[in-house]
Amino acid sequence: MEVKPPAAPKAASQRPVVAIRIFAYNASRQMLLLRRANTGYASGSWCLPGGKLDYGDTPEHTVGKELAEEAGLVAVDIRFLFYQNSPPPVPGEMHCVNLYFSCLAEGAVRLNEESSEYLWVSLREALASEPVFGGVAAIERLLEMTA
Repeated sequence: MEVKPPAAPKAASQRPVVAIRIFAYNASRQMLLLRRANTGYASGSWCLPGGKLDYGDTPEHTVGKELAEEAGLVAVDIRFLFYQNSPPPVPGEMHCVNLYFSCLAEGAVRLNEESSEYLWVSLREALASEPVFGGVAAIERLLEMTA
């Protein structure tokens, strides 16, 4: 009887996932950060609002949908900023291509089950929270672009 070696772990996906990341600002020009909860990905960490682009959807529609779902806010004046390649830190994990957008966020924050709390902060203050999913590098890039 032939003994076969264990199969290699299957990659999360053979293709990168497109993720939408949002710099959502209030009327005071502070940006929204969310603390992740009830999730297998970076629970307890701070992040920008956002999520995966669904098949057949547009990135701009996803900005509005994700901001409404995660924070109960309405996205106004949506603008594309830049993209960021985020290869997996560990082989076999998710490889994302992040599309960053900015928008004005209107309404009162109502968090869904994916977040436990939120902050309205300046870009520089957001760096101290060390947002995950490429957030630190994205904030640094945005600071360079606006300098």
